[in-house]
Amino acid sequence: MADLLGFTAILIVSLITLIIALRWPAISNILIVALIVRVLLLLVGHYITPLPGGNFDAEYFERKAWEMGQEGFSSVLSNFSFHPLRFFSSIHAIPYSLFGRSILMGQSISLLFGMGTVFFGWKLANILWDNRVANKVGWSIALFPSLILYSVLFLREVYVSFFLLIAIYGAVSWVKNNNYKSLTLSFVGFMMATLFHGSMFVGALVFLIILISSYSKILLNSLMDLKINFRILRIFLIFVFILGFYVSNKISIPYIGDFKKSINMQSLITRTNVYAQGGAAWPEWTKINSEIELVYKAPIRSIYFLFSPFPWDIKKYEHFIGLMDSFLYMYLVFLILCNFKVIWKDPALKAILIILLSYVFVFGFGVGNFGTALRHKTKFTFMFILLAAPLIKRIIFLKNNKI
Repeated sequence: MADLLGFTAILIVSLITLIIALRWPAISNILIVALIVRVLLLLVGHYITPLPGGNFDAEYFERKAWEMGQEGFSSVLSNFSFHPLRFFSSIHAIPYSLFGRSILMGQSISLLFGMGTVFFGWKLANILWDNRVANKVGWSIALFPSLILYSVLFLREVYVSFFLLIAIYGAVSWVKNNNYKSLTLSFVGFMMATLFHGSMFVGALVFLIILISSYSKILLNSLMDLKINFRILRIFLIFVFILGFYVSNKISIPYIGDFKKSINMQSLITRTNVYAQGGAAWPEWTKINSEIELVYKAPIRSIYFLFSPFPWDIKKYEHFIGLMDSFLYMYLVFLILCNFKVIWKDPALKAILIILLSYVFVFGFGVGNFGTALRHKTKFTFMFILLAAPLIKRIIFLKNNKI
């Protein structure tokens, strides 16, 4: 029965993908290849050999979903939790309560969000660049190893990536078209991403600061012309109120806490050392033991978050997976640096870069080993790809099909 549920779910995801491919022929090859690769990996991991990262947290989330689902649909709804540590399992407990336990079905839901990330990444690239570059982005997201892997595991990464992509999509639409409905879409995306992982709130906070800065300039210019745009003033005041609500410690975010806790130096120092454990832990010298070290080791930890493991960190054969992953990020960061002038001149690209850097900085503090870093980077890998896209080398994929 569990296998039947799983294959039915895979078929449904495949049909949805086929419908989208027929509706948008320009991305049809990308979607079909992305689906085939992911389904094959999903079946290999389920029936032949466990996939990297498919134990520990994945098993915990799945087990919690089943425990909640056994109580029945009404019980799942009445005990539904919006805490990031339980929200993911609560979501999966719903189909479990209705149809029964099937790990393959749960992984198929991840597959659906993985395919959604490919599609919306391509759509967003069309807004930022052009169709040629959008195809590069589509292929890159479709074939990026960690994005493939986490699209078929019972983990939160692909869900966070999808909703963060929706948030960035809304932000870019606002910058390009000054469409206020896009702001709603953006903050809904950030909110959903935060429900899956509390640290995603950082991106919303940074975007809020960008908005306040932008509207401040508009309001100042209008006042100098002796005119007041009451619509912009109203939106500006709402954003200032939200930001002030957080700064005044009225809002507490899981993993981050309230504003006072988030800037507490001793709390940051403790956090950097707690997570530096296990065989994949960063070197001892990256730990922070004082406020002075907090200043000059912050960039070092961000570099380690992005590019570890380095060759000298390899201790086990499985660490080579992380090494290959780090080479890909080195390549993307190199392309972003080469494309920096173009990025900085475009308000939408600059906003993406600033939000991306805020995540790199925050996770540089919150992560202490390269195994965990690989997972967390997957949440915003699409942002690296979007910024580097024009310079990604062309490849030939399938007969007469150029990226």
